Amino acid sequence: MAAVTGVPTQLGHLALRVRDVDRAAAFYRDALGLKVKSGAGPVRFLGIREDASHEIALFPLPDDAPGPDPNRVGLYHMAWEMASFEELDALHKRLLAHQAQIVGYSDRQCNVMFLDPDGNELEAIWEPTEADVAAMKSEGREMPRLAH
Repeated sequence: MAAVTGVPTQLGHLALRVRDVDRAAAFYRDALGLKVKSGAGPVRFLGIREDASHEIALFPLPDDAPGPDPNRVGLYHMAWEMASFEELDALHKRLLAHQAQIVGYSDRQCNVMFLDPDGNELEAIWEPTEADVAAMKSEGREMPRLAH
């Protein structure tokens, strides 16, 4: 039996406050590809994992609620891990097709930074394994980059 350490195994979910729950749920469903897990009442629960009730919970605020403020303490962004560069590229193309506001790309990793309809910053990232990096090097390939 393993020793009890009191250390979390993974992040369970993130709860966001949004101005329009239906609009936000549509963005997370259509642009990101998440599934609506539950939508009873004013709150929406979305996710991708079969073994979890949700990864994102959306809670309503009034239409005139102030948006995220980069000069306040709080969430900077959340990141979605992608299984491969091809999966990241497909998500990137879907974000562009849904007119998501792209706010940046890193020059040191394979990612895209973008905003949800309420201005919450999100990231999608592919982090290659050591084996992926070794294969690229042995084939003389550079780290792939998203077209932007």
